[in-house]
Amino acid sequence: APSFAKSVFKDSSDARMASRQTNFASLPPQEQTRQNMWAQTMIQRINPCPQGYEWNRIDAPSGYHCRGRNHFISDELLAEGKGGIYM
Repeated sequence: APSFAKSVFKDSSDARMASRQTNFASLPPQEQTRQNMWAQTMIQRINPCPQGYEWNRIDAPSGYHCRGRNHFISDELLAEGKGGIYM
């Protein structure tokens, strides 16, 4: 994201969860569930799919793909908290 883009994180909890996003695969299953819930909330706050699809977690590359398979948000973009989507 451009350096002038503002973060959408609302509090220190968002910043803590963001710092864990790029390590998603190494989290225990229960923590992955919690992390995914946070990520889905952030995705809706930052970048809902332009075509209205829901987002699914994928492992390679690590991040979220819309169900229409046209858009992707990497864990790195999500952890940055400033928006961004690959089309």
